[in-house]
Amino acid sequence: MNNKSDFIQYLTGKKKKQAYIDTSIELLDSLEKMLGDNPPSTDIIDAFVKSRWCGYVSKDRATYQILNDYADFCEKTWTQFTDAFNNHIRETFEGEARKAMKIYKKALVPIPKDTVIAPGFLNGLTNDEFVTAFTHLQQFIRAIYDDIEGGSPFKWGWPGYRAIAAEGINQNRVMMVLSALVNSGHIDNDVLIVDKQCFGGHDICKPVVKAKLMLEGFAKTGLYFNALDNKDKATFTVSCPDIPKLITVLNAYFQRRHDDSSKHVHIFSYRFVEDPLVQDRESFFLAKTDGMPKNLKEIYYWLYDEAIKHGFTPTGNENMGCYSYKKGSKEWLLLGSGSSYHEDEFLHSPNYALAAKPRFHHVFKTHPEKISALKKKFPDSFGRTWTQCWKCKAKSDECKNRVKFELADRDYYHCGRGYLYFHDPDLDDVKAILELYKWENGIYSRSV
Repeated sequence: MNNKSDFIQYLTGKKKKQAYIDTSIELLDSLEKMLGDNPPSTDIIDAFVKSRWCGYVSKDRATYQILNDYADFCEKTWTQFTDAFNNHIRETFEGEARKAMKIYKKALVPIPKDTVIAPGFLNGLTNDEFVTAFTHLQQFIRAIYDDIEGGSPFKWGWPGYRAIAAEGINQNRVMMVLSALVNSGHIDNDVLIVDKQCFGGHDICKPVVKAKLMLEGFAKTGLYFNALDNKDKATFTVSCPDIPKLITVLNAYFQRRHDDSSKHVHIFSYRFVEDPLVQDRESFFLAKTDGMPKNLKEIYYWLYDEAIKHGFTPTGNENMGCYSYKKGSKEWLLLGSGSSYHEDEFLHSPNYALAAKPRFHHVFKTHPEKISALKKKFPDSFGRTWTQCWKCKAKSDECKNRVKFELADRDYYHCGRGYLYFHDPDLDDVKAILELYKWENGIYSRSV
């Protein structure tokens, strides 16, 4: 890397801020050490970026921005680096999109023919007509998921590193764009009339050129767009001549909810239009668990029933990717497959199917034998970076929530305000963790 000084002069000429230049110098010095005598490769760049991943949006975007600037600078003089970086971007961010598609497809459970639709969604259709059209809508969306997973997500408008957010990059962009369409217009005789300015104002549609790539994909899958690129028209229309009532049902699914939530956008499920009076559990919970394998569903259902037994109410919301229950100010044990910026997975893509996320402090002292049992089965849950006493930083000796424990003949410190993450627990593990959680938080069942 004998062009570092030239690159810094290049940044200075671009009038980059000194803080950005200083960070660039530090980053390139670190990259040079990792490269050693090896030529730049996608694998090395991948390892380098992951080694710097911190889960803080501004810092992680800055890492990519500097590498991107450097790759552009090297385009004519060191094409080997530029090619390696571009390959890393493509493999990483298209790879993340493909992972997301697999998750969304698992949640897409076919609507049963005898599903009772909530009357407010029928909009003049019979129950059977709605279910039939909804079946076609599910097939349409599954075909899109399949195409993105098996093809090039970038060609569908999937973003690169600039879309990194606190929750990672795995938003359901397909559903978000469909929602933007519906919420930017109105239905007229099975045709959606969309206001262009309103559509372009949605965050998911910025820049609009990427949103249009998604619409092009929709068109190839069966939707028909008219006047989309006609600059003289303030609106464009969306129709599906081959499948009657599909647009009507699409509009009904995305119509604004009383709670103004976006859970039905995150997960595409018939549970959000099913009549809640016939559901044995809360809609979002059912949507989350319908596509899960039997062993995971058993754990979720057991924890749901235990929460009710102890007087907790299902909230219909998530916290840190986990279905949430509340009892006054108290929260039930967090359990879920979603990740959060508190964890150190790259781009927040969980490499586990399930995780229990409790806060423990007192039980380290009151139940040391049970903590020891957990340490033996989940050693990584105690020794990971985010489980350490990091919140207190330099004042950790003064932390009233600080707990010292031993793991693999080493001393560690845990802050009771931080979370422990137990990955892929089975039902017995969850039962054991919940018992400790109840002791920690003074939770007792109604019958006690």
